[in-house]
Amino acid sequence: MRINFKLFALLAVAGLTVVSCKKYLNTTPQDVVVPENYYNTETELRSALAGVYSYLAQDGTFSRNLPLELEMGNDEGQYNNRNATVSNPAMYDCQSSTKIYSDCWTALYKGINAANLLLANIDKSSVDSTIKNPIKGEALFLRGFFYFQLVIHYGDVPLILTPSTQVTNPNYARTPSIQVYNQILADMKSAESLVLDITATNAPSHISKTAVQGIVSRVYLKMAGNPLKLGLPMYDSAKTWALKVVNSGAHSLNPDYRQIFINQSQDKYDYKECMWEIEFYGNNTPTGTMPPGSRFACLMSMRYTGGDPNPMIVYGYGAYTPTGTLDSLYGKSPNPAFQSFDTVRRYWNIPNYSYSTSSNPRTTIAAASSPWDRDCGKWKRDYETLVPKNRDWGPTNFPVLRYADVLLMLAEAYNELGDVSNAQLYLNQVRARAQVGINGLETSTDQAVLRQTIRDERSRELCFEGLRKFDLIRWGIFYQTMKEQRDLIDASTSSYKSRYLYTYNNVSYRDTLLPIPVSEISVNNLMTQNPGW
Repeated sequence: MRINFKLFALLAVAGLTVVSCKKYLNTTPQDVVVPENYYNTETELRSALAGVYSYLAQDGTFSRNLPLELEMGNDEGQYNNRNATVSNPAMYDCQSSTKIYSDCWTALYKGINAANLLLANIDKSSVDSTIKNPIKGEALFLRGFFYFQLVIHYGDVPLILTPSTQVTNPNYARTPSIQVYNQILADMKSAESLVLDITATNAPSHISKTAVQGIVSRVYLKMAGNPLKLGLPMYDSAKTWALKVVNSGAHSLNPDYRQIFINQSQDKYDYKECMWEIEFYGNNTPTGTMPPGSRFACLMSMRYTGGDPNPMIVYGYGAYTPTGTLDSLYGKSPNPAFQSFDTVRRYWNIPNYSYSTSSNPRTTIAAASSPWDRDCGKWKRDYETLVPKNRDWGPTNFPVLRYADVLLMLAEAYNELGDVSNAQLYLNQVRARAQVGINGLETSTDQAVLRQTIRDERSRELCFEGLRKFDLIRWGIFYQTMKEQRDLIDASTSSYKSRYLYTYNNVSYRDTLLPIPVSEISVNNLMTQNPGW
């Protein structure tokens, strides 16, 4: 079932600007949706839920900013600044007035308010509980997920659990992060018993029971690390919730790593591997249509700015490039029979070719070329089937949670709890799928070695999926890793090292959190700024 974004467009605008008109008028306004006149029928409830989902598909969230500007600039990928006058949060050279910070903040809080409106009114509906309960569960989960994005990116944030119907923003103080996390867990755990099994919907664009369980495991892993540092009890909870996913039997790894991302570009569902993804299926053609599609794949795609020698190739910005560090993680095999330790993932995520305007549209990159000067290839626009193709918008879905991630979270939790045998078990399920043979399987029983192996494996498997900076921060190694990147780039043979060095020279300790947008501070007398901003 697809999310009806268009139907919600009017509701979202109206519902978020509801005011009490009784002190001015004796009649209910006819040009806006008000709670007493809505949330009654199944159609109204589903369109309201679609509206909550729609805030995950905006530029401020997963269409662009969360996977790119607010995530890149790590040891996997970097902004390829071809114009020295450009500023970008991924280069750590922006201030709190930068629109990207406020776009993310605003979209997340609008999503929360849309969820609050639905949750405040759904129980009055006479719609059968078999329909109403899953909708309520999804809204609860999404509210928790919006808050999870806020707290990991901005730290302490106002916790608002009732719908806002005021024209002017009231003043809200920042809520301590631990209280926000507790509410996130409360919402998500309540949702678990209400939402449907993935096998009942076959649609990973909607939240399912196992998707809830997998994200709860992610929340616990974050709470185990920085900044809360709650340690072993959180790892134990992360293990428990990840095991729920595994024991459900509903999910498995796609035997072909490449097909996962081809499916996402072609709007094909694979719920066994892709447990939850943000759905995009427009191309903004004609301009201004709803939904417009996503932008992350167009900006991250392999660079191609020429004509069209091949109808399968479409404009790609190559705005973000993989690092030499990521390339090196795929390594060389200890077995001479293997030319490369991890060929499938390496040459899919970092292609060994570039696009050309010649009659042969693919040009092989010389083996001796600098590994710092390649393109990201996880989502290749060649595979898009939606036409006409648009240079800025595409149909590619964004994966929020894959089964491989659940297995790696489970391996990490087991390892931190000292159970290296089970850590190996779940780690090696992911490594085996990469077709690296027996030499690719981890056999070490040393906890520290396994810890590093699991961290490296997360990058090899999940690169460019919006998780690396999150991981580095929770592990407490973000600043250290960024400075190591600077030294590696400086020692590289890249022709563009000065372009890349700019990013890593700018990083400071403040960058583990985003700034509270100046637009928020200017209207909220109780809001304070994050350190260093």
